[in-house]
Amino acid sequence: LKSGTMGRGSLWQHGLHKRSSSKCAHQSILPTTSTSQSTSSIPLQPTVQNSRFYHKYKKQSHVRNVVKIIVKIVVLVLKVFICLAILVIMSCVGYVFGMGLYNARSIRDPCSVAMTSKQNIHELYSVERSWTDVKPSTLVRVPRAAAGSIAGSTSTSGPFVHKAEVPKIIHQQWRDEKIHRKFMKWRTKWFDLFPEPEYKYMLWTDANAREFIEKNYPWFLETYDSYNHNIKRVDATRYFVLHHYGGIYADLDYEPMINFYEYLPKNQVGVVESPYYWNEKTQNALMSSPQGDPFWLDLFFMLFINREKEEVLEATGPIMLDQAREYSMHPSYVLPCENFQRVPLGEYDQTLWDIVYTREVMFRLKPISKNCGYYNNDQCHFGRH
Repeated sequence: LKSGTMGRGSLWQHGLHKRSSSKCAHQSILPTTSTSQSTSSIPLQPTVQNSRFYHKYKKQSHVRNVVKIIVKIVVLVLKVFICLAILVIMSCVGYVFGMGLYNARSIRDPCSVAMTSKQNIHELYSVERSWTDVKPSTLVRVPRAAAGSIAGSTSTSGPFVHKAEVPKIIHQQWRDEKIHRKFMKWRTKWFDLFPEPEYKYMLWTDANAREFIEKNYPWFLETYDSYNHNIKRVDATRYFVLHHYGGIYADLDYEPMINFYEYLPKNQVGVVESPYYWNEKTQNALMSSPQGDPFWLDLFFMLFINREKEEVLEATGPIMLDQAREYSMHPSYVLPCENFQRVPLGEYDQTLWDIVYTREVMFRLKPISKNCGYYNNDQCHFGRH
């Protein structure tokens, strides 16, 4: 009995343990199955955290899209800009190259120009001209004192003895007797090529120029003093000086390359051709004249007519000089710029800026209607400004 009872208890316990084990195993399986089924069949309900994450993600995506669009636009703009820059650069290079060829099309040989000019000057000696005739309009439209001086073709110093020659006098100007040292290298060239005592030098300062006008052309003194810029008085002085004395006038920064006296007209006024592309045909930087040439009387008339003009070029400068040449009945000779004032103004023996900008660039920026040309040597080059 005991063993049987014990056997039944052990068996009972074994059966209970088995049922417990199977139940536990069944319970361990069922929750997993039910969880997976609930996960697959029942959708997740939105929460506050999920909503915030969604809006944040959506906002970041929108920002990224905007950035991408901006980058694409910037890249496109850069590509267009680079293409336009290349096009502009190529156009500028083509323009400069083409303009250089265009401006060089009519360059004349400077030595041929010099020989032709010299022949023309000799032929002028055979042409008779009046040394006293003045346009009637000149006498009507100027003050009576001026009209008397102009009509008599004299200054207060008395009548001139007219000769078909240019006196060997070199006129230059500075504000006082102390010429700045940067001009002395060019002034020294004048003394070397046009030596004393064959040539006489006269330096006109602000002080002695006014004394000269007051003494010899008192009718012009009021206009002279009324000029609002001193450069106008400087310009006017050189015209009166050449009328009174004759000779050669040259700016202090005009450098002679040779003694060019034989290339100056002896029986009429000579003015240098302008190398500029606009505004003016001639310049007053270099001029020559016989004593008392009546051309200056017509120019004095233009000075009086233009006395109130603000622009220096029109009142006393090259534009006024061109007007006087067109107005005057007396001839004037243009000294060719190939010999006396080539373009561009920069020279090869000057600074790098002069070489690159003034000579090589400016020459090609605008079409040139003149034949002044530019050269890499000094052949038949008489002077430069």
